[in-house]
Amino acid sequence: MNPFETIAWTAFLMGLISACSLPMGALLGSFWRPSDRVTAVFMAFGGGALLAALTIDLVGTALAEGHSHALSLGAILGGLIFVLLNRLVNDYGGFLRKASTTIYHLRRKEYERLKQIVRQLTQAELFDDLSNRDYKALAPSVKPQRLSAGETLFHAGDAADALYILIDGRVDLLDQGLGPDLNRPRQQAERFDLLDWRAALLGTPQAQSAIASRDSTLLLIPRRALDGLLLNSEAYRQRVHLLLRSPETAAYLQQAQGLTAQQAEDWLQQASRQLIRNGRLPQAIAPLRNCAAFIGQQGAFGRYDLLQGLPETEMERIGQRLTYHEYSEGQQICHQGELADRLFLLDQGRVSLIEHHASQQLGGRNLFGLLSLISGGRHRASAIALETSRVWELRRQDLAELLSQCPHLLERLRQLLQGPQLQDYLTQSQGLGLQEAEQWTRVGLQALAQRQLPPRLLERGGRNHASQGAPLAIFLGITLDGIPESLVIGASMIHHQVSLSLIVGLFLSNFPEALSSSVGMRQQGVSFIRVMSMWSGLMLLTGVGAAAGSQFFVGAGGGSYALVQGIAAGAMLTMIAETMLPEAYFKGGSVVGMSTLLGFLAAIFAKTLEV
Repeated sequence: MNPFETIAWTAFLMGLISACSLPMGALLGSFWRPSDRVTAVFMAFGGGALLAALTIDLVGTALAEGHSHALSLGAILGGLIFVLLNRLVNDYGGFLRKASTTIYHLRRKEYERLKQIVRQLTQAELFDDLSNRDYKALAPSVKPQRLSAGETLFHAGDAADALYILIDGRVDLLDQGLGPDLNRPRQQAERFDLLDWRAALLGTPQAQSAIASRDSTLLLIPRRALDGLLLNSEAYRQRVHLLLRSPETAAYLQQAQGLTAQQAEDWLQQASRQLIRNGRLPQAIAPLRNCAAFIGQQGAFGRYDLLQGLPETEMERIGQRLTYHEYSEGQQICHQGELADRLFLLDQGRVSLIEHHASQQLGGRNLFGLLSLISGGRHRASAIALETSRVWELRRQDLAELLSQCPHLLERLRQLLQGPQLQDYLTQSQGLGLQEAEQWTRVGLQALAQRQLPPRLLERGGRNHASQGAPLAIFLGITLDGIPESLVIGASMIHHQVSLSLIVGLFLSNFPEALSSSVGMRQQGVSFIRVMSMWSGLMLLTGVGAAAGSQFFVGAGGGSYALVQGIAAGAMLTMIAETMLPEAYFKGGSVVGMSTLLGFLAAIFAKTLEV
């Protein structure tokens, strides 16, 4: 047989051996779902082994032969090629192959989308002059929120802990007013409007209620993110300072929040001084909570035992999250069929719960809306005040945050999920079958074990679909990660036998990569057969690429070979830094350091076994 053919077949075989761990990892990932921590250990170990192989077999040999310049140039080229192709593949869905590439891609898209949206805002003065750095700092905190027609985003009097940007749809803003006139005409928020943004900026209660008049999509920017931007962005601080001195801000405090002209002026001056001094704004008006009266009730609310007997510390924490509202006679508190977003605790007055043609009257110290809130479903009854009534309200998002602070409250919710009241509610009011209700309860208990609220009923069975071209893009992304491997193996066969440490390093790095990525691909809806075909095909491509590399670089000088080594080393090192180690740290945290070190030492040990 021709010597070149022998080298090609040997390179092909070595390529298959180094890449056979790809279908092995994919097969294991189809039957075993390791924890994130175990996956992180595998990935960090493989990354460390690959780092050792690169150092010893690529960089070390090129430096020993005196080709440092060619090696450095190749490494830079390899890194640039990987970064550019990786970004291109990610844009078409290849980012789904790993959690780390998914997170980076989504963050970059968030930043670009947020910047584009802000430029189209109808009230853009709040974000004028922000730098790219400011947008990048703000973007990770921005969350999308969807409203169905008729659904309430917030009520007047709620704590304004977020700023809302209407992206699509239409939202009605109802000014509840501060006097007897509670039925003022509605304003309609259109696309790219900010909803009552001064409340979030100044730290006042919401002055309006926001109700979607048709299906709508919004972006939510938490107030704490705006506070962080205020502290770190000079441009944003200057913009806020100008807004504090504007007559529109003083008018808002007087007309929407009920301050006198002197009170508004005093607060604006105080806020300006604090902003200049320490980059923070004091809260203009705290929401009405009536916390002391709530604690004095000692949890004695009828219909459910959720709060009765809770420790005083937990009652205080709950009270600090409540808002206290007054409803006039005939005013609706919640609507049948409306998505439940809060719990109601009646303090004074009388309320009628109307469900179809039946009604039930509740007096003071009664709790309602609990089952709808916990399940995240829709209210089964409308609540109407029969006389002037005062009600504490606890939003679902506040209850979710309380779970990590109130273990006794968490236990009460766990008991509620296992009790007959919720099961009857799920089957009779929400239309779930018995098996569906039991399944949702199991998922809800698992969520509570993680100190999280059960998923909303409307989210059950929901699925996060990738784009139709995502499986192909994922495969292209994985191929991109594997290209340098085949080049290294093939080129190394030209001048000497392939290094055992290099093969071991590639084998160990491929296995966890396939294990992690195949799980992600299955979660995106890719079938088992397709996953295995992709990974097996990549194994064959690695072998073919190694064989081609062994032939393509025949006769190349030492400098040219060092350039090839540098390109492969640069691309692979960039791949490790951008995908493998960030993925491992994201999933495992502190275990990554020692795991990487052990993988590094394993590859070095393999080097000592070479004859």
